[in-house]
Amino acid sequence: MTKLPEESATRKQLANHRELFDDAVSYLSNSDQRLAFIGNIGTGKTTAICHLLGLLDGEEPILSTGSGRTTLCEVEIASSSQLEIEVTPHSEAEVKSYLTDFAQYLLSDITESDNSESFKLSAEVERALRNMLDLRTSRTKNPEGKRITTDNAKNFAANYQSVELLTEGLLKRIDYTARYQTRFTNDDGVDQYEWLHTTFKAINSCTHPSVGLSKHIRILVPVKLFDDINYALSVVDTKGVDQTVNRADLDSCLTDNRTVSVLCCRFNEAPDKTMSGLLKLAKDAGLSHRIAKETVLLILDRESEAEKVIDIDEPVGDKTEGREIRAEQVVNDLRHTLQLDNLDVRFFDVKSDDPKQLNKLLVEKVSVLRAQYAQNIVDIEKAIVDIETELVSQSAKTAKNQVKNTLEPWIKKSQGCSPALREYFLPLINDIKNKGTYAASVRASVNRRGEWHNLDYYQLLATGAREQVVDQIGTLKDEFIVLIDNMLSQNELQPAYALLKQLKQTTEKRLGDIYQKAFAKGRAVYEEQLSSDNQLWNGLFREWGMGPGYKDRVSGNSETWFHMRKYPEFESSVTRQVVEEWQRYVNEVRDMLGAE
Repeated sequence: MTKLPEESATRKQLANHRELFDDAVSYLSNSDQRLAFIGNIGTGKTTAICHLLGLLDGEEPILSTGSGRTTLCEVEIASSSQLEIEVTPHSEAEVKSYLTDFAQYLLSDITESDNSESFKLSAEVERALRNMLDLRTSRTKNPEGKRITTDNAKNFAANYQSVELLTEGLLKRIDYTARYQTRFTNDDGVDQYEWLHTTFKAINSCTHPSVGLSKHIRILVPVKLFDDINYALSVVDTKGVDQTVNRADLDSCLTDNRTVSVLCCRFNEAPDKTMSGLLKLAKDAGLSHRIAKETVLLILDRESEAEKVIDIDEPVGDKTEGREIRAEQVVNDLRHTLQLDNLDVRFFDVKSDDPKQLNKLLVEKVSVLRAQYAQNIVDIEKAIVDIETELVSQSAKTAKNQVKNTLEPWIKKSQGCSPALREYFLPLINDIKNKGTYAASVRASVNRRGEWHNLDYYQLLATGAREQVVDQIGTLKDEFIVLIDNMLSQNELQPAYALLKQLKQTTEKRLGDIYQKAFAKGRAVYEEQLSSDNQLWNGLFREWGMGPGYKDRVSGNSETWFHMRKYPEFESSVTRQVVEEWQRYVNEVRDMLGAE
């Protein structure tokens, strides 16, 4: 074959094929895949996971320690040759932040506060701290039979005059350096599920004397969790959603192409606010084309709920029919509100359904992801073999020329597009004062200089930037995909099908990269100056306890910070990166087509 000139469209196609080929090989070379279960606190996802994987101690789900608000952190479950639990604990500095929150709660006079601005830790964290501090609440009855509640933590706090002094007292009492153990094994030969149930409960509640406050728990079990797979599939039980879905951990699940997200909700609430919010978050991240492939909507029904679904004017009385009606309602709702189609809706009743069916379905979902990359390799190899023939084929030249002529107006239009980010900090400001955001979350975020899972300044900045980019170039991307799909339906263009598929695959990859780079840059440009501004955070810290309007004061002072820092200069650097990446992509399409 004659050597192709540098500017040759064929040469550009071959270089692009090599990149896409390497991506597919890299994906398949990594055997790790994940199923991430996401849902509201108390939805039942932990119980569903235990039944799905057969992790039961008798009839009791091994990871269940009560009803709702019990899982302290994200829990990952995977197969291994040995039974063990690995704990990633919070650092001493992070625990001190929690103790500061706790001290604030203990010293606050809640009766004088606006109820919307009273401060309290989440139940699971407060329980863990009280156990580590040995300052539990005790309940007894007096001789008359009246219940008496004694809060030992409040009694301890009565000896301190300030939050700072109480925090130091609590930190000394907790002796966190003595809680050093991060790996737990069944060395005494106890029944493995009994040991796992007991040990997990002790770790999760921090009643184990050697464990710290867990940030992540990884459970390795010497059993086969899934059949007929040649890759490693782990299950992640995410921390229950409370208030917001815009959390860094959940965003990571949705954007990771190695993870299938299982969005869980109750039967009568489907689709609940959290499920809809997660799908909107994915859509705003530019993932609409991936949602159907990488997401399952799992509706957790209970006995008789499906049978009680009303059809016309009376209950259907049949579980299967009731589920079908509910699934149709969910799909129609999400099509109307989010314009999403082809959603995968499934049901699971832990009391009566065979978990093997759901297990198999989820495995198939993950396997299809891997199979697509394997097919990409086959398609690329064939396309490369066919290129030499196409170079001398008149029909191929004619088809590719028609593709070029069809796409040239889009290229010219796209070359004139110059995305520009403006005030992408405003979603953060609005979230702070949103009535759905607890004052306690604002206080916890302020205490951590903006890093708190339920109100993360930096996550909100990142998603704010990404969403603006998706809004501004997503329409052009959608127009391009429609043009490609239309041409793929035309038989006379069959000699150009390989090129059309290559252009589509390249577009999905490049745009995904642009969106995620905007996400990272949108956070990075502000992060160092924002997190290190002592004047800002000390001022916001002092706003607590100054009366009603706490959230408004924090949001107002935060917005002032952005204006004082001349935010357009920060945002222009994000804009420059997006424009450069976008123009590079458009030029790549032009060069692959040989367009002028």
